[in-house]
Amino acid sequence: MPTLAVALDYRPALLSRGGIARATRELAAGLAAAGEIDLHLLGHSLARARVAARIPCGARLHRLPIPGRLLPLLARVGLPAERLAGRARVVHWTDYVQPPVGRAGVLLTVHDTAFAEDPAFHGAESAALLARTRAAARRASLVVTPTEASAAAAMAHLGVARGRVRVVPFGADHVPAPADSPPPLGGRPYFVTVGTIEPRKNHERLLAAHAALGPAAPLLVAIGAPGWECGRAVAALRAAQAAGRVLWLRRAADAEVWRYLAHARALAYPSLLEGFGFPPLEALRLGTPVLAGDVPALREVLGGHARFCDPRDVEAIRSALAELAEGGAALRSRVAAGRAWAQRYTWRRCAQQHAALYAEVAA
Repeated sequence: MPTLAVALDYRPALLSRGGIARATRELAAGLAAAGEIDLHLLGHSLARARVAARIPCGARLHRLPIPGRLLPLLARVGLPAERLAGRARVVHWTDYVQPPVGRAGVLLTVHDTAFAEDPAFHGAESAALLARTRAAARRASLVVTPTEASAAAAMAHLGVARGRVRVVPFGADHVPAPADSPPPLGGRPYFVTVGTIEPRKNHERLLAAHAALGPAAPLLVAIGAPGWECGRAVAALRAAQAAGRVLWLRRAADAEVWRYLAHARALAYPSLLEGFGFPPLEALRLGTPVLAGDVPALREVLGGHARFCDPRDVEAIRSALAELAEGGAALRSRVAAGRAWAQRYTWRRCAQQHAALYAEVAA
């Protein structure tokens, strides 16, 4: 029987569909399947669950209607996060809002430091996010990041010493094998872009580049809900949709996203900054060509298996889209190699490495 009780902050998995939520859900499933720890999922929140996240067999969900703003008060009266989630010895902070901890050891995941690298990415929230994450990094026994690029950023912006940073890549095998499902849109050719509408996902430049391809260009399917600092991008999406160049899906279930990914001419992902980047790795796994912003984390995660471009150069994005629309033997070869590359990213390995980190923190 596992003896080390670990509390995983599971609130992102219940309240969001973004990358942090994906990482939290899949890590929990991997940890439960491995059976090496006594896994407790901290889900206390007044907000209703927005995602029907399956609770992994072997894990216990602790969820009461407790507003997040009351968690510091509960900690002061002797009910910190570890007491609210199975008297855990280790608490894993998975997001940028951390439930207060008492004497338990802490593992902190830093996905990226976008709030420190460009204030435009998070606007007025940037300073508060930076201060909160720096404080969390000081409190944590260890900091874990999904890429070496994020590790370097954590050391540079959060003051974390190299000896307290561990790099554990996420998995990609949550994506099912490509099925023989009929293509969406009646077989009409299209590009797809996937991600929350926010500044660093670079929708405005992508839309301008796509429009510059002219009326014969494949349709652009944009999948993602409005996020923060996104007024101009949302207006541009609406205008492009009204002009017939774009189909914008604000919400889509996983199966629908993967269907669009599997049949697309290419995934367009000219992101300005990433900590990991699930959509392009998922596209590789499905055998779909990828256009990616030439940023360190995407270079690291995708290897040489994407068509990289300067994400701040509209003409560079346009040229890459035109190249991917044409296809050809070289592109087919890159797709085959990319699919093989993506197989190395598994949640089993990710979970095993996290279990080892929990033991390190507990010790």
